[in-house]
Amino acid sequence: MAKERKTLKTSKVKKKWYQILAPKEFNEILIGETPLSDQRLLINKVISINLMSLTRDIKKQKIIMKFKVVGLKENKAITEVIGYKMVPAFIKRIIRRERDNLHGSFVCKTSDEKNVRLKPLIITLNKTKGAVINSLMNTLKANLIEYVRKITYTELVNELVSHKLQSNLKNSLKKIYPLRSLEIKEMVLETKKKVIDRIESKEKIEVKEESDKADEKEVEIENKKEEKPAEEKKEDKPKDKAEVKEDSKKEDKPKQKEDYQDNSDKEEKKENSEKTKK
Repeated sequence: MAKERKTLKTSKVKKKWYQILAPKEFNEILIGETPLSDQRLLINKVISINLMSLTRDIKKQKIIMKFKVVGLKENKAITEVIGYKMVPAFIKRIIRRERDNLHGSFVCKTSDEKNVRLKPLIITLNKTKGAVINSLMNTLKANLIEYVRKITYTELVNELVSHKLQSNLKNSLKKIYPLRSLEIKEMVLETKKKVIDRIESKEKIEVKEESDKADEKEVEIENKKEEKPAEEKKEDKPKDKAEVKEDSKKEDKPKQKEDYQDNSDKEEKKENSEKTKK
């Protein structure tokens, strides 16, 4: 019998080209196109693009922007900025050995309640002392958090791209020590999940520290209880070998005297018997 062949019918779905637009901060410029069978697959898609292609400014080629698709409008993807990053090659080029290169990472909150992680880079003119470095970093953290708290997220992105934020921070730190440059290496928009995970990790660390302290206290109490019977047992310890030998020597001395007396008595008896025989 001839084998029956099953023919599989493959349904071919036609894909359409969808345009991806930049956010309003960049005048909704076309930043890419992608073929998809379903437009819903565009949601949460992340795209990286050089800032030079958006601004047409060759000085901005050291920066890469990250966009995330958040919605659809007339078969076009709408995005928002989720990241700003400097090219690693540019960072290596501006760092020098004869200067202090200070790296930081701070979480700031904008006026519209968005958590943003900023990673600044400070490069001094010359080598400095530890006290100056601590003063620079503490002042930078306080000024950066206060500055970001007063502006919205879109304003923050605009000031990063225009280099306004970096220049304002640099001017505020010049009073402490002269700086060669101040840059923001990276900016990341943190999601709610990351913020919750960070809070939970802090709580877990605090709980662990409290439990460790309680365990240490219990161990100290047990050690104190064990010390008392140990002191009592010291009195009942058996004597060392050296002490036993000394005691045996003391006991042997009077025995030697007794043996000597017995020998002397025997000699006297012999002499008396010899005299009687004569």
